[in-house]
Amino acid sequence: MFFIYFPVALIFSIFVYIDSEKEQMPRWWAAVIFFAPITVIYYIIKTRQKKSLIPLTILLFVFILVGIGESFLYSRFKDKIIYSQYSSTAKEVLKLTEQLEYSIAQLNYMTLELENLSSVDSSIKKIDEAYTLVDTMKSILDENERMIKKFILIVNDYRNVLLEENFDWLLKIEEYYNEPIVIKYLDHLSTYLDSFASLLKYTGENFQEISNRTPVYLKNYDSYYMTYVRALESHSLIDIGRMQFQHNFLVHNPEIEPYLPTILQKRFMNIWKKK
Repeated sequence: MFFIYFPVALIFSIFVYIDSEKEQMPRWWAAVIFFAPITVIYYIIKTRQKKSLIPLTILLFVFILVGIGESFLYSRFKDKIIYSQYSSTAKEVLKLTEQLEYSIAQLNYMTLELENLSSVDSSIKKIDEAYTLVDTMKSILDENERMIKKFILIVNDYRNVLLEENFDWLLKIEEYYNEPIVIKYLDHLSTYLDSFASLLKYTGENFQEISNRTPVYLKNYDSYYMTYVRALESHSLIDIGRMQFQHNFLVHNPEIEPYLPTILQKRFMNIWKKK
């Protein structure tokens, strides 16, 4: 940090050094203000007294600009600052971990959205909106699984390096995703989303025929629906075990929670029914 702090402090101290001769003040004020620029406000009040309103306003404005400038510059260079102390290997893993965190955040958000999708109004528009939601979540899950596999591979390749640099928590993330119950959870979630998407797609494409209870379309709809229900029930059972494992895992490793799937407050998703 302190990208522009010290240059501003130097300018203030030079100003005070020159001004101190004019105002018959000790020159050591310049040194004080260099190390503590905020004291320039006291200096101006002491030397200008009642005429100090305008200089104080200007100084306040300068301090605000310095604060904004420091925040802006720090936000641009923080990655370089944070990663500068690590090896190139650790930097690579950390950047991948940030990508995993973002992907998990997206997946968690979509999971909560899907949890609330227990019924869809009897309109093609609403069914299409539900299908878009599920299809989007499928894409996010696929990308998330690719990222997890990549993360596991790279952590295994550089395990010793990460241990030497005290990145034990990265190994804990890898340990979590290698757990059989978690692997099953992701597989069953994918199957569930596939079955739900197929059901919604068929319902949307054949909405009128199903609404009119045309036998062949109604029979196909029932088949899609039962496949969906079985996938949901199977996934719900796996998810209960996954959430129990994850809860216990986080008791000992709370720092890795942002990199893990969400824990729902109730038994996974509700059964979807077309109104």
